[in-house]
Amino acid sequence: LASGAPGKVGAFIDEFKPDHIVTLLRDDEKSFQGIKQGCADRKVGWTHLPLSGANAVLKEQRSASDAESLARIPEVAKLLQAGKKVAVHCAAGMHRTGAVCYAACRLAGLGEAEALEAVRATRRLTANEIDMPRKGGPSIIDGVEKLLSEMLPEAQADGETSPLWSGVANEDSALLASGGPGHDEQNEQDAFEGR
Repeated sequence: LASGAPGKVGAFIDEFKPDHIVTLLRDDEKSFQGIKQGCADRKVGWTHLPLSGANAVLKEQRSASDAESLARIPEVAKLLQAGKKVAVHCAAGMHRTGAVCYAACRLAGLGEAEALEAVRATRRLTANEIDMPRKGGPSIIDGVEKLLSEMLPEAQADGETSPLWSGVANEDSALLASGGPGHDEQNEQDAFEGR
């Protein structure tokens, strides 16, 4: 699930039933409070990978916090490998969320087009946002591909993922994209459950 920050964490968990939530919000963002406790209360796994904003993957010089969080994206791919239903969210569920979902899919062994389609299948808006150039510069996907080549130097230049990560996802894993309040919950639930 690529999502904006859930307004009510418990209701969000009850509705989408993820096994694990990945929060990309910084500690100082308004929506951050309560997510960790909401996950603990409902016995849902929680990972915090705070990113500074939409351009975190595009910056040449990243903050130490962004660099640390981006280096932990393979943890999301490993959750998929374990067959977990993973919800990834930031404030709006578009740029940071799209970057992490796309990168996790790439690390899980999907090619570039397949990874984008996996994001698009769950939330079209998120896929569209990460695929378009930003203010005349590269797209977020371009930034993620560059990041992955830095993380996995043995990755092929033709878009293949490192053999280290091939075949990570399995038929039980799910990554769902969702919007914030007012999103089309039924279509997103159907996508999350593979309908």
